[in-house]
Amino acid sequence: MPDFAEPTAPAPPRPDPAPELREQVRAGAENRPGIYRFIGPRGELLYIGKSVRVRSRLLSYFRARKGKPLEILRVARQLEWEYVPTEFEALLREFRLIRAFRPRFNVHHRRDRRFAWIKLTREIAPRLLATRRPIADGARYFGPFPATRALPRTVRDLAHLLGVRDCPARTPMHYSDQLDLLAPPRTPRCARAELGSCPAPCAALVSRKAYLQGVEEAEAFLRGETDEPVQRARRRIERASSDRAFEVAALWRDRMEGIERLRETLVDHRRYLDSLRFLYRVPTGPDLPRQDSDDAPVARAHRVYLIIGGRVRLTFDEAPSLPGNPPPSLDELRRSQIAGALDRAENEVPLPLDEEAREELFLVARWFRRRPEELARGCPPAAYLG
Repeated sequence: MPDFAEPTAPAPPRPDPAPELREQVRAGAENRPGIYRFIGPRGELLYIGKSVRVRSRLLSYFRARKGKPLEILRVARQLEWEYVPTEFEALLREFRLIRAFRPRFNVHHRRDRRFAWIKLTREIAPRLLATRRPIADGARYFGPFPATRALPRTVRDLAHLLGVRDCPARTPMHYSDQLDLLAPPRTPRCARAELGSCPAPCAALVSRKAYLQGVEEAEAFLRGETDEPVQRARRRIERASSDRAFEVAALWRDRMEGIERLRETLVDHRRYLDSLRFLYRVPTGPDLPRQDSDDAPVARAHRVYLIIGGRVRLTFDEAPSLPGNPPPSLDELRRSQIAGALDRAENEVPLPLDEEAREELFLVARWFRRRPEELARGCPPAAYLG
């Protein structure tokens, strides 16, 4: 007799995770911008998320068949949500909550990003260095920007090109115009003096004024005010090529390209952040129809964010106004708040930002880079204040 396979039993129905949470969402959640939180059995935060439509986003968790959404539902015992006026504000609030509580299932915003700076010290003979940990030590910092393995080498090449030291801080410095008749003859502490890449302030072979010229040139280059270091590297390439020293020319060509990329990264990022200086007006709330005509445009309320240098300095709600019309007149209190925030930003001492502030700065910059159409909502401070 032929063998017949046993009929396959139907798969058991998939257990419905957290059905009471799903009913909670169906009964109370709305499709508005907001933040939601899944909470574990001991009251611990499991996951923080955002959405421009909270109800739809939460219901999508209960349709999950695998992956992190299903894992979260199997552990979660509570679910909370709150609404915010705009998607932009939901992005900021999600970031701040994740950084504050670091929930178990969150990965994005939880990990510390690797940033880098170029540091120009404020010592007797300033040094040029790459660093990942800026501190309030009076040094001039250029950045932040994403760290790369090539950065220390590129900064070293720039220091060698401009004759700026990069030796340890404890190395004693002695300028040639510091008279010390009883001092014994000094010799350079490293080979850079012999190679011609450092004027050797450690051995009193250069005056303070001459050494600081290289420091000033480095600072101007990193601010985007001159490209003389690139031109200097180009002249070395041409001289090596004319001497048929092609390996040396190739070496300097690589160095020049690295220095150019570094300056472009610094200057482009800084200019972009400086351009983010406006009041960002985002429509919010229900439409408010005008009373005098059924066909007339509707007035809209706005949430306003004062953004200076890529950072949100002030947030407030604006009274409804018609599309295309100027913002409604400001009361004296609001005008004073805006003017005060602008004044503080203009006069603040540039100190290294803490880690959370740096991350938020990149978050805001990325928002506008990915949504350039949102820049059209920006209003210059002078025009807004009238």
